[in-house]
Amino acid sequence: MVAAGKSSIINTFLSALDPDGRTVISVPTGMNPDSLTQELRFYKLAKLKFWDVAGWNAMVKPYEKPKELLLMILEGRIPIGTNLQDFNPTSPEEYPVIPGNAIHGVAFIFDMITVGNISGDKMKHFQEFQTIAAQKCGHRVVIGTKFEKLAIKEKNHAWIYEYKPLQQKFEQFSASTGMDKQCMFVVSNQWNGDHITMIKCILALYALENMIRNIDRYLKITA
Repeated sequence: MVAAGKSSIINTFLSALDPDGRTVISVPTGMNPDSLTQELRFYKLAKLKFWDVAGWNAMVKPYEKPKELLLMILEGRIPIGTNLQDFNPTSPEEYPVIPGNAIHGVAFIFDMITVGNISGDKMKHFQEFQTIAAQKCGHRVVIGTKFEKLAIKEKNHAWIYEYKPLQQKFEQFSASTGMDKQCMFVVSNQWNGDHITMIKCILALYALENMIRNIDRYLKITA
């Protein structure tokens, strides 16, 4: 959803993968409406491509549009730089698949503080989106941001996941969406200084490694 931290997550991943652990701010972020993501973009590091898209609740009129756009993005049909809020094709077949642009894994980003307040209609939309993702790509996960506001102390990576309020959030989300709790992670987008802290780095790499491992397994099976 809008302002959940989708663009910031990419910066966190890039920072965690930086050899010197420096904070990387390649992706524009911010709460100002003018800085909200509207165009389809990707950011590349080695063989990895991180795609940044608009929040689905920014394109709810008509409701079918976000589902059609998600399907076309996953198939690699939408050209880079396309303004997703203005993009209105009559059919996906208008846009052929662009080689190398198909998506192999999807991370749905949620604000862990407000995730419990999402309306039933929006949660139903999400269920439909994750069903589309499951049919079209190798792996999908949920990544929670802003979990620091749950008063979790950064003792270590494992301790954070054992924190009961966080486990309860995962259990509630799993019950309402049908997604496996094993596919739910947390990543911190908060910065202090020029280098990413060890725990923030571990959290980011833990989520990313899970996605890459499962996508690789999926691609080998379907090859």
